Amino acid sequence: MTARDLTYAGFALIGLAALALFLLSHRKNSPIPTLTALFGRLMRKRTTRVALILAWWWIGFHFFVR
Repeated sequence: MTARDLTYAGFALIGLAALALFLLSHRKNSPIPTLTALFGRLMRKRTTRVALILAWWWIGFHFFVR
């Protein structure tokens, strides 16, 4: 197995885990919140809003400026 294959397998695993969390969060009486509920809860505080903006800025600056 090459490093490229391992990378593909890792991303596939992350995708499958995200899909599993999505499906589990939409079941009735699930303890896992939906993504909308999670972001709604996070955006209530000013600190997390500022942190989210700074994180998006960092990602944009390091990956999209070049």
